[in-house]
Amino acid sequence: MKKNLLLLFIFPILVFSQQNQIKKAEEKFKDEHYIESIKLFENLIDKGVLTAPIYEKLANANYLNANYVEANKWYTKLYELAPEMETENHYRYAQTLKSVGLFAESKIQLNIFESKRPNEIRTNFNKFDSSGKSMLTFSNIKLLSINSKYSDYGTAIKGDTLVFASARNHVLDNKTFARKAQPYTSLYQSIKMASGEYSTAKLFSKGSYSIYHEASPVFTKDGKTMYYGKNYFLKNSKTNLVNGLFKIYKSVYVNGKWKNKKVVSFNESDSIRIANPALSPDGKYLYFTADFEESYGNSDLFKVALNSDGTFGKTEHLSNKINTEGRETFPFITQDNTLIFASDGHKGLGGLDLFSYDLLDPNALAINLGNTVNSPFDDFALTINSEMNEGFYTSNRPEGMGDDDIYSFDLAIKPILFTGTITDEETNETVPNVSITVLDPQGTVIATMKSDINGSFIFNNFKKDSNYTFKFTKDNYLVAEKKHQLYKKDINETVTIKKEIKQIEAEIDLSNLLDLNIIYFDTDKSLIRQNAKKELDKIVEIMNQYPQIKLEIGSHTDSRESKSYNMNLSQRRADSTLNYLVAKGIEKSRLTAKGYGESQPVINCNGPIKCSNTEYQKNRRSTFIVKR
Repeated sequence: MKKNLLLLFIFPILVFSQQNQIKKAEEKFKDEHYIESIKLFENLIDKGVLTAPIYEKLANANYLNANYVEANKWYTKLYELAPEMETENHYRYAQTLKSVGLFAESKIQLNIFESKRPNEIRTNFNKFDSSGKSMLTFSNIKLLSINSKYSDYGTAIKGDTLVFASARNHVLDNKTFARKAQPYTSLYQSIKMASGEYSTAKLFSKGSYSIYHEASPVFTKDGKTMYYGKNYFLKNSKTNLVNGLFKIYKSVYVNGKWKNKKVVSFNESDSIRIANPALSPDGKYLYFTADFEESYGNSDLFKVALNSDGTFGKTEHLSNKINTEGRETFPFITQDNTLIFASDGHKGLGGLDLFSYDLLDPNALAINLGNTVNSPFDDFALTINSEMNEGFYTSNRPEGMGDDDIYSFDLAIKPILFTGTITDEETNETVPNVSITVLDPQGTVIATMKSDINGSFIFNNFKKDSNYTFKFTKDNYLVAEKKHQLYKKDINETVTIKKEIKQIEAEIDLSNLLDLNIIYFDTDKSLIRQNAKKELDKIVEIMNQYPQIKLEIGSHTDSRESKSYNMNLSQRRADSTLNYLVAKGIEKSRLTAKGYGESQPVINCNGPIKCSNTEYQKNRRSTFIVKR
């Protein structure tokens, strides 16, 4: 009896104690003190408290701290206990399944996520990801010896000096970052030596130092201005943080020392996290990561104009071809305006993956940089030294030295290719041994070759961002010409060539023979339309090929003005066409221009008959009649 009374007395105390432990663990989780919350939740599990909310908090605390293997263990237990878990947990579970090599199981979780959120950007990217390949290729990837057992990440290249963030211990303070149970990060520098190795890392500058986080530096081209991420302090305080948030700070190099110019103020809200600055190649834009109200997900990429007077323009949200409901972070912009960024919202290998996006191409899609640099863990903060064809990025893959580690790589730009197949326009059969001439923008021949026996060809020796002309010639065929701007993408196309016309009879209209698009004119105008010039160039080609023929250029109008007005207008149009052909090198003696006014309509629109605008336009045409 006494034993039962004792149990009745102790049981409420145990329940009350567990509730207090759960409350304390949840408070630590909410405050992002993930290491402490994980220990408290695991202690509850050891005591037999096996509930879905605890599994969920354990899984998410590990996931948000990028401990994907451990997170996978708890997501698995959560899914077994509560398969109808929160939708976002299915996505996170899928990511962690990639980290442990269970790709089929990951796909199952992604399918569940996509069925619950069919309209998400992430769903679209995971179903219909870009099949494009990056022009960047990476090799000779090395784990740098300057890494510590703590977090080292976010490099900036300043001459022969590497500046990066590190949580390694130093003598200026002993504060601990509760989220990871590591010291706060400070900016360090390491100099590249003649051997190619890097010197022992030293604190970069006391002028940018605080007792909390500094990270993600970027320097202007002259090396005298630095933007970097830093914890945000209360006004006039060096110790009291505002919500533990990051802001971007500016520092300038004056008289041999870095002077902090305080926070960059293009958003006044204390609740906004702004970090990871990057500069456009021309220095006119500052790119960054933020969780503004308009963000699609946990963090998005934005940019803001840097005005010459030191003020900022309007903040611009990068498009949903880049940003997703997940995390987009750590932007970097190459010299040819390719955006490199990290994301867990685009289709990847797990965790954060590195992607590229052509900022100059309106039809661009984000391209995964591939498994040479990406892994099933976090890969982020890539920077490139274009002059040295090298770069650096950060990863928390297990084979590193510590938490996050910095890796170096050699960079090569994949040659741009123009490939294709040449076919006969009439038979659609491939045409072998076609001579191909490549001309640069100045008209200089830079290469020649022939298509192979299958009509295929390949060119790969180009300067980036240049316009090239390709001429395709073969006996008994008309010369075909293609113009392309070869920038960042390979081009593959089928080139059709048309057989020569052996004999051109008198009174034949070349418009019909060459299947020209009709040379239309705007109402009441005699100027050659831009789209008509291409068709007239085909007339030039035929006249050069057959120097014996002469042409009568006939011009026709619709019937919506007086006959005398239309006759004069049509003559002006015929003369305008003749002048264009002469300007292209055709002797004027081979050409006559005759205006027919409205006298030879294709569609009769006179009298009571009313025509549509399209029908009227068909009467505003040119003809090219062969004369001997």
